Amino acid sequence: MWFRGQAVVFIVCFIAITACGGPEERKAQHRLRAQEYMQEGNFPKARVALRNVLKIDPKDAEAYLLAAQVEEKERNWRNAFANYQRVVELVPDHERAQVRLAKFYLEARMIDKVSEIVDKVLAQHPDNVQAASLRIAVEAVTGQLSEATVKGEKLVAAHPTDPDATLLLATLYVAQGRGTDAEAILQRAVDANPKNLELLDGYASVLSKIGEPQRAESLYQRIVATEPKVMEHRTRLVQFYDQQKQYDKAQGVLRQAAQDQPDSEMWQLRLAEYLMLRGTPAQVEAALQDAERRLPYATKPPLLLAKWYETRGEIPKARAIYVRLRDDNKKEPIGLEAKIKLATLDWTEGKEADAERQMQEVLKENPRSSEALMLQGKIALKRNNGKEAVTAFRSVLKDQPELVEGHVLLGRAHLAIGETTLAKDSFERAAALSPGVSDIQVMLAGIDVMTGKTAEAKQRLEAVLAREPQNLPALDAMFRIQAASQEWDKSEQTLSKLRTAGAGKAWADMTEGNVHLAKKEWDLATASYERALNAAPNAPEPLLALLQLDQALNQRERSRARLERLLQNPNHPYAHGFLGELLLQQGDRAAADEHFQAATKANPKWTIPWIHLATLRFTDKRHQDAQTVIRSGLKENPNSQELHMLLATTLTEVGEVDEAMKEYEIILKASPGAALAANNLATLLVDRKGDTKSLERALALSRDFERQAPNAFFLDTLGWVHHKLGHKEEAIRVMQLAVGKAPEHPVLNYHLGVAYAQSGKAKEAKDYLQKALDTGKAFTGIDDARSLLSSLNG
Repeated sequence: MWFRGQAVVFIVCFIAITACGGPEERKAQHRLRAQEYMQEGNFPKARVALRNVLKIDPKDAEAYLLAAQVEEKERNWRNAFANYQRVVELVPDHERAQVRLAKFYLEARMIDKVSEIVDKVLAQHPDNVQAASLRIAVEAVTGQLSEATVKGEKLVAAHPTDPDATLLLATLYVAQGRGTDAEAILQRAVDANPKNLELLDGYASVLSKIGEPQRAESLYQRIVATEPKVMEHRTRLVQFYDQQKQYDKAQGVLRQAAQDQPDSEMWQLRLAEYLMLRGTPAQVEAALQDAERRLPYATKPPLLLAKWYETRGEIPKARAIYVRLRDDNKKEPIGLEAKIKLATLDWTEGKEADAERQMQEVLKENPRSSEALMLQGKIALKRNNGKEAVTAFRSVLKDQPELVEGHVLLGRAHLAIGETTLAKDSFERAAALSPGVSDIQVMLAGIDVMTGKTAEAKQRLEAVLAREPQNLPALDAMFRIQAASQEWDKSEQTLSKLRTAGAGKAWADMTEGNVHLAKKEWDLATASYERALNAAPNAPEPLLALLQLDQALNQRERSRARLERLLQNPNHPYAHGFLGELLLQQGDRAAADEHFQAATKANPKWTIPWIHLATLRFTDKRHQDAQTVIRSGLKENPNSQELHMLLATTLTEVGEVDEAMKEYEIILKASPGAALAANNLATLLVDRKGDTKSLERALALSRDFERQAPNAFFLDTLGWVHHKLGHKEEAIRVMQLAVGKAPEHPVLNYHLGVAYAQSGKAKEAKDYLQKALDTGKAFTGIDDARSLLSSLNG
C-alpha cells in the first residue's frame, strides 16, 4: 500500500511538473520559430508564431517587442506603434521600446512626448546614444539647426561609429548643404557596421542627393541582397530607379520580385501599379491579366484592372469585370464588393434607383461594408440628409479610423446640419492624418470664417499659399476674405494671382466685376461683366449680373436691348427666359409667355421658364394647363424639387390631395431634409386627413422643426400637430414660439387660441382669438374662430 501511495504521489508530481513546464517550453519554441521566420524574411509566419507566444502568456513584453519589429519591417506603422506601447505598459522602463516610441512621436512632431520619453531614458541610462540623438533632433525640428549641429558633432566625436548619432548628424549636414561632410561620417560608420541596414539606407539616400547614383545603387542592391524577402527594401530600390528615371530597371526589380515569389499577389499588383504610372496601357492590361492567370483565386488583380479601366474612362470594360465578379461569386465578399462598385458606377451615371437598390442589397448581406456605407453617406449628403450621412460615415470610420476621405465627408455632413464644431473636429482629424493636403486646410479656413475667426482663416491660407503659391481654392478663399473685409488693394493683388494661376477668364472677370460692384464703381463693374460675357457668351452668371446691375441703375431698356442682341442667336440658352422675366415685370404677360415657351425649347433643362409658364396659368385659374406645363417640365427635369413643389401646390388647389401628397413624398425621398415639403405634407396630413396614422406621420415630419428650421410657420405646423394629437402643453409651448416670431399673423393667433381653449384656459384663448380677428384679414378657419370666441364669451 505504501509503495502504491508513493507511486501515485510521484505520478501526480510528475504531471504537475510537466504541466508547469509545458507552457514555458511551448512559448520558447514559438518564440524561436518567430525569430527564425524573421531572419528568413517570412514576416506573416513570424506574426503567427508570436501570436502563439502571446496566447500562452499575454504579458510577455519581449514577444510584443518582436511583434513591433515585424510590423515595422512590413511598414504597418500603426500596429508597430501599438506593440511598442504595449511593451512600455508591461515594462515601463523598457529602454529600447521607449526609444522606438520616441522616434514615432518625432515623426508625428509630438515634441512634448519625445522630450518626456528622452528625459526619462537619459535619467536612467545617461549613455544611451539613441536617446541623446533624439534630444538633439528635437532642437533641430524646433528651428535650432545650428545649435543642434554643434551638439550632434560632439555626440559623434564621442561615438564616431554609432549608427543613430551618425544618421542624425548626416541629416543635419545635408539640410545645410554639407553633403560631403555627411558622406565622410557615414562611410566611417558603415565600415564599422556593415550589416546595419538602416545606416546603409541613410548612406544611399545621401549619396543619391550629392550626385553619386552608382554608389547609391550599389548600397540599395546590397540591402535587398541582405533581406531579399523584405518588401520595403525592393520598394526603396524601385523608388531610387524611378527618381533616376531608370524606369526599365525599376520594372526589372518588380518583375524579378514577382518571379521570385510567384504566389505573391502583392508583387504582381506592385508591378501593375508601377506600370500604371510609367508603362503603356497595353503593359498594364497584360500585367493584370497575367496576374489573373497565375492567381486564379486572387480577387485583387481583376478589381485593380477594373479600377484602372474606370480611371481611363473605359467604363463598359470596368462594368463587365464587376458584373462577372458579382455573378460568379454571388454573396461572397468579392461578389458584394463588385456589386457596390456597380452601384457606384450607376450613381455617377445618374441611375439613382439602381444604385440605391444594389447598395441596400449589399448592406443587407454585410451591414458593415465600408464601400456601401460610403455610398450611402454620399447619397444622403447629396439629398441634404445630413443626419443619415453622419451615421453612415461614422460607421465607416469605426472600422477605418485613418480613412482621410471618411473624415472629410463626415465634416461635410456635420456642416449640412449646422454642427460646425463637430465639422471642424472631423476636418482637423483629416488634416492630422494628411498634413500636406491643402484642400482640407481650405475647408478649415472656411469654418474659421463662418465662426468669425477671420485672422485664423488667413493664417491657414497663408500657410497653404507659402507651399503652393498657385493653389486656386486657397487664392479664391483668400480673395473672398479680403473682399468681405474691403481690403481692396490686397484683393486686387490676389485677383491678379488668381489670373496667373490659371483661373478662367470669365470667372476672373466676374470676380473683378463683383469687387467693382461692392465699391459702387458701376461703369467698371459693367465693363468687367461684359468681358466675362464675351469670354463665356452662353453662361448665365455674367448675363444675370449685367441685368441685375441694369435694374439697380433703372436701366431696363439697356437690359432689353442687350437681350434682343443676344437673341440674334434664337437658340441662346438663357436670353429668352431673362427677356420673359423683364417683360413680366413690365406687365406684358402675353409677350413674356411667348419668350418663356421659346426658352423651354432652347434650354429645356432650365427649370425657371417652366415655373414661370405654370405660374402664369395657375394665377389665371387654369389649373389643368398649369399641371400640363409642369409635367412637361418634369419629363425634362425629373429631379427638380421646384417643379414637384409647384405640381403639389396646383393639385392641392384643385382638391387632389392624395396626388399632392405623392409629390411631396417624391421630394422627401430624394431630399429628406427638405423642410418646406415636410411642412406642407404635414399640414395636409393634419388638415385634410386627420386620422391617427396621418397625425403620427405628420409629427415625424415636423418633430425637428424647432431645432433645424425654427421658422414661425413651421413651428405653427408642429404645434398644430401636437394640438391634434392631444399634447396640450406641448402644443401651447411650441405655438407660443411661433407667435413670438410673427405676432400679428391671424392664423398663428387663431391656432394658439384654439390650443388654449382645449386646455381650459378661456382668458388666454379669447385674447388670441380676438387678436386673430382684429387683423381684419380673411384666413382659413376664420368662421371657426368667430364661433369659438362667441361660445367662450357665453
